[in-house]
Amino acid sequence: MNINLDQSQDLSITLSPLSKANWLACANLTLPSEQADFLAPNIYSIAESKFEPHYQPRAICLAGKVIGFLMYCPDIDLPDPELYWLFRFMLGAEYQGKGYGAIAIRLALDEMKMAGARRVITMHKPSNEIASRLYQRMGFCKVGYAEDGDIELELVF
Repeated sequence: MNINLDQSQDLSITLSPLSKANWLACANLTLPSEQADFLAPNIYSIAESKFEPHYQPRAICLAGKVIGFLMYCPDIDLPDPELYWLFRFMLGAEYQGKGYGAIAIRLALDEMKMAGARRVITMHKPSNEIASRLYQRMGFCKVGYAEDGDIELELVF
């Protein structure tokens, strides 16, 4: 991945497992109004993670403050132990456009690789140009469409 970011900025972005201490901050994050239809509310994803033990919810933190949320999981349907899904990703409105998203995705990809991932699939709404550019900059390539019409992208390590 070729992401040119200041190393000092890298050190301030971390991923934290969802916990009693951070779940409410994740649930309260908001998107800009024009992005509201791009993904499920975080509270839905948090609830879902409590019933799907293979889901890995993460708070995206900037110097310890929650600024975003993401969730990934290994594929258990096929099953393919080398395939992971990055299926929730968002940054609060005031934290977008600063490079934090790329850092958070890179950290999540590192976690997935350490767990055995060799491929990661993500998706976004066709109208979400910001996500499209970000994922392509991260090395993801379009591979098709999901059943709901979302664009699917894959990254192979």
